[in-house]
Order: sequence, then structure tokens, then C-alpha cells
Amino acid sequence: MTQRPNVLFLVLDAVRRDHISCYGYERETTPNIDRLAADGVRYEHAIAPSVWTGAVHGAVFTGRYPSHTGIYGDSLTIPDDIETISDAFRGAGYRTFAASAGAHIRAGRGYDRGIDEYVETRRIGLDSGSFKKALSDRSFAKQVGFSLTRGPDDKTLYKYDRLKRFVEGAASDDDPFFGFINAKTAHSPYNPPRPYKGLFCEGFDRPRYEFVERAAAALGRDTQTLDGYDTKKLRDVSESGGDGVVAGAVEMDEREWDVLRAWYDGAVRYLDSRVGELVEFLRAQGVYEDTMIVVTADHGENFGDHGLTGHNVCLYDTLVRVPLIIKPAGESPSGRVIDEQVSLIDLEPTFRDAAGAPLDDYPHSESLLGFEDRRYHEHTFSEFASYVGRVERFRREYPEFDASQFVRTLQSVRDDEYKLIVDDEGNRELYAWRDDPAETRDIAADRPAVADELEATLRESFDPLERPGEFEAPDDDALKQQLEDLGYI
Repeated sequence: MTQRPNVLFLVLDAVRRDHISCYGYERETTPNIDRLAADGVRYEHAIAPSVWTGAVHGAVFTGRYPSHTGIYGDSLTIPDDIETISDAFRGAGYRTFAASAGAHIRAGRGYDRGIDEYVETRRIGLDSGSFKKALSDRSFAKQVGFSLTRGPDDKTLYKYDRLKRFVEGAASDDDPFFGFINAKTAHSPYNPPRPYKGLFCEGFDRPRYEFVERAAAALGRDTQTLDGYDTKKLRDVSESGGDGVVAGAVEMDEREWDVLRAWYDGAVRYLDSRVGELVEFLRAQGVYEDTMIVVTADHGENFGDHGLTGHNVCLYDTLVRVPLIIKPAGESPSGRVIDEQVSLIDLEPTFRDAAGAPLDDYPHSESLLGFEDRRYHEHTFSEFASYVGRVERFRREYPEFDASQFVRTLQSVRDDEYKLIVDDEGNRELYAWRDDPAETRDIAADRPAVADELEATLRESFDPLERPGEFEAPDDDALKQQLEDLGYI
């Protein structure tokens, strides 16, 4: 047993808190994560510092809000003069692992700093070089076989398999280890592999094997069907991030949203299965008890909530209130639930604390170790600055739609009862978030004194965010294609 705990940091990209079983969701989407929560601590009010992958990870890895690092909008590279959690772990003598995540979490933006084994995944695909690579990388061979038969999972299998190989090596040498994965299977287009897409969607049908579906699609055939629904329309909405819905060009009724939520829930269940397999592997290696496991999401997702789709343009709780479960090393807190506010930037000092590394003197974050026997936040914050690429995409695809509403910045602050959202033109929204968790009643006009007090608290620590600058498309064609596939340009 190592003196310091091993640490695994697992991010389920775009997974909503209220679609996790142990948070009261009606579907059994996360049986394995639920068991982790029963072995550890579940946070009822964990708040993300922003609402999309690049900005959230920049904040979590540095332990600072976007305003204080400049990591927001189209500026997403971690500054060289700010130490990251992986720097701290390696400095404390840990072996470190990380896997890239799409176009945002990659080496070129500083996420390989402090990492002994950095796995680049954004160039992995089923192309002419795949089979040659499969001969030298057994994890990749598994991914190719899985993708050709069961369907794409956005390289989640590959990431988890490489992590297990890393853990096996570190454990055999009795070295403390830190591993990070962001898994994007639940990110749009909500197309999880077999059997998960149809798991919660009765009557959904597709070919038994992925290679058969691809061949049929190449011949122009309809490869996924659901009686009574236009599945092409639903797939178009999910693949586009719902731009047409926001622009008013596509109408969706509640039954259709239910189908997309069912596909999404299938993806969540798939991610949960990978977490469960990892836990069993840790047990087999004899390191489960010695390993702190942190499971969270970087943001949520909108399914027509507030008239929005995807995960940007707003700071509503559908996006910023995220799941957070910590299974500590050593003695288990046995299913403790924390009802106080925490921020995802609290993870940085938590990781430092676990590693025995010095903690930064940053006023807005706290180590979560000690759980109930510690001080929690009176206020938590979130920030968003639109990235120009998304606005340009709207203008290109829906020129009649006024996309200027998205060229703005937003900041929010909440106390134990109220939440204030302020944009860069001074517009304010106020919600009694405990009484109105869906944020359906803006009470800013009714409670101006409350709004004034919260805005004063916000301005004590944060200047207004600057509007985003001009977006520069990358020279790397493969990276540019990934950004387009994810809906960012």
C-alpha cells in the first residue's frame, strides 16, 4: 500500500446531474457510479465554473475561475506560468497519465504538462492506417474491433484500456499514480454503441453490426428506425447540436425530445459501464481501497430547456449544476451526502491536499478533504464568453436568424437561496434556485435588493469578462474537422 492515495479523475463530458440515478433520476442510468457514491461522498450542489469543455477544464486544472486565467472564449491554452494539477502530482512524485479529449483537451493547449504518459486520441479513426496501428497497440486493436461491430463510442474504450495498462504498471512498481480521462460518448450526437442507443428507447432498430450499418448508409438506406418518428430529423438535430431548433427552423415536440433524451441516457449508461469495469480492475489489482476516485461532468446539456439546445449561451443549472462523487482512499464515508455548495475548482486543492503538495493561496477554492468537517462556500460562481466560431456557424447556416444575441458574456453568483445571472450589457436574471430548481421564474424585478447584493458580491472578486476576439481556425485539417464535428466552428 502506498502512503499517499492514488487518484483517478474521471470526467463524463456533457452528463447532466439530473440524469444520474443516485441523484434521483427515474431511469437506472448509473448503477456502477451509484455504488461508488455508496462507498464515498455525493455532492448535491456542485457548480461548474463554466459551461463548455475548454473553459471548464482550464479552470479545474488550474484551480482558478476563467476571469483569473484568461481561459475562456476562444483563448483556451493554459498559461505557462500557472501550475496545473498534473504538474503538482508529478512534482509530488506521482506517476501521471492523461488522455486527450477531442479538440479541446490536447497537448497543444498545455494538458500534457506534468504527464508521464499522455495518450493522444484525436487522430484515432477507422482509416487506412488503423490496422497497421492496431498491430502495435492492443488497446487500439480493441477499439477498432469494438467500433466496427458495436459502433462508435468516441474512443472511450481506448482511453479506459490505456488507463488500465498504466495503472497496472504503476501498481506493480508500488508507485502512487494520478490518471485523468474525459470521455465524450454522451456528447452530441447521442449515438452510443450497441445495445445502448436502444436501451431506453422501446422500438428502436438498427443493423446488428456497425459495419453493416455503415455499408447500408453508403447505399443511401435508412439505417436507424423508430416507428412513428422521423429518425433522420432526430439524428440531424442531435448531430447539429440543435442549431435549427434554436434558430426556429426546426420544431420539436416533447415526444421527440424524449427520444433524444433516451439516446442520451443510453450513452450515460455506457459510460457507467466503463466506470464499473475500471472499478473491478482496480479491485483485481488490489488498489481500489488505496485509490481516490473522482467522478464528475464538465457541464450538462439542454434538451429544449429555456428554449435552448446543447451546452453554451446560458448559465442555467441544466448546465452548471453537475454531478460530483468522490470515493476517497482508505476508510469509506459510507454514502455521505453534502448539501453545501462546492465548485469544481475545489478539486485542484483537493488533489494537492491528497498528494501532500503545497496548496495555493487562492480565495475562491477549498480542499474538499475532511468532507463535512470543513468550511464550504457561501457563494459559488460561473462564467461564460461565447466563442465566435459558433456565432459564425449560425450566420452561415441560418442567415435570417439574429445570432448577435450569442455574442455576449455572462457571469453568475449564487448564495444558499438565490442565483443571479448578469450579462455584459447589465441585464440581470434572479432565481430562487432551491424553490425553483428549473429556473422558470425570473424574480429580478421583484427582489432588486437581493439582486443588488449578489451583484456587489460578484464585483468584489470579478471584473466583467471581455468579449471574445476573432476566432482563428487551426491549420491542422484533422483538428479543424473535429471542431466542426463537435459544432464549435
